[in-house]
Amino acid sequence: MSLSGRNCTANSSAYSELKWAFDNKRKAVSKLMESGRKTVWMMGDDVPEEVIMAAGMLPVRLCGYYGPRPNADKYLEISFGAQWRGLFEAIMNDEYAGMMDYLVLSNSSDIIQKLYYYLLELKRMEPERRLPEIAYVDYALLTKDYRSQERNWSVTKDFIAKVEGWCGRKITNEELTKAIKVCNEYKKALRAFSALRYGKDSRVTGSEALTAIAGSFYLEKERATELLKQLTKEAESWPKAEGVGVFYTGSMQETTEVYELMEAAGLNVISEDKLFGDRYADCDADPELPPARAIASRYHLRFPSSERALIKERAICVPERIKEVGAEGMVIFMNHNDESYIWDFPKQRDALKKMGVPALMIEGQYYPLKDKEELSRRFATFARTVKGAQK
Repeated sequence: MSLSGRNCTANSSAYSELKWAFDNKRKAVSKLMESGRKTVWMMGDDVPEEVIMAAGMLPVRLCGYYGPRPNADKYLEISFGAQWRGLFEAIMNDEYAGMMDYLVLSNSSDIIQKLYYYLLELKRMEPERRLPEIAYVDYALLTKDYRSQERNWSVTKDFIAKVEGWCGRKITNEELTKAIKVCNEYKKALRAFSALRYGKDSRVTGSEALTAIAGSFYLEKERATELLKQLTKEAESWPKAEGVGVFYTGSMQETTEVYELMEAAGLNVISEDKLFGDRYADCDADPELPPARAIASRYHLRFPSSERALIKERAICVPERIKEVGAEGMVIFMNHNDESYIWDFPKQRDALKKMGVPALMIEGQYYPLKDKEELSRRFATFARTVKGAQK
């Protein structure tokens, strides 16, 4: 039986609630909005949601639109890959009109920076569109030196001031401290759940993890924490996921389609360096620091991303992470025009060879996937290659 045929989640009420939020993001957000709070939608890995929560507003993770994308086709040139086109369409699409009070983008990618300027210009040129007020968080993410830390502290304070303008009042340090505590507890629960994915005794498949992690984005943090703790206890007794454990990098996966194809072919994603996955919860804000500094440091010290990190830093961190989680292989999956990861790999390859960890690189993918059979064949061949290398 393939990993995608597992049914250990069927009787889990915790998983069912997380999956409902994952499958029904718009309805889940509408339910949260019943409290009357304003929504702040976030695009990019580095929008400090703790500030939004401290203001009594709802931080909402923007997920790409997976239906037709006429607005993206009209306004974006070919250099925007599938992921970015989906995110742009989610903002422009009438299905979400009226749900977005504010939109914050971060400089997690050069493409997001371009989208920020495109959206500002559209807001100016087409005022009849119901586009939200738009802000930008410009953290220094490339280096870890003192100047970057000080700049990011200043950026955080500026963002706090921006959100104070939106909510019409001052945000206190006590409110920031409370939000940090809630977020830290939530991330701790995510890490405990994700730990069950690692190594040869993995109890959780990549698609199950993605569903639970991303589903938790669309629930109140406290409720998500409760569900994740319950799910972790249940998953400890789930049967082992027998597929070849791999580390995933490349284009963001907001749906389980690619992970499920991998599972059907005998691969299991046990960790990834993506926001919709392990990277989201990889570190906490330090409660011993002043709140604004704690928030700035958390976003500054996260696992380095391919878009905003030095190649030499990734050459150390990625192999270390692969070893830490016990991955037997590495899969690099890249959408067309979303191929910055190809620059990382040459520096990582030597370390992976020394570790005996083979890698599969897949480039030029589209949405919808154009040739699932060919993808499945390549995944299955890679699974056999890894197993053969272990004999």
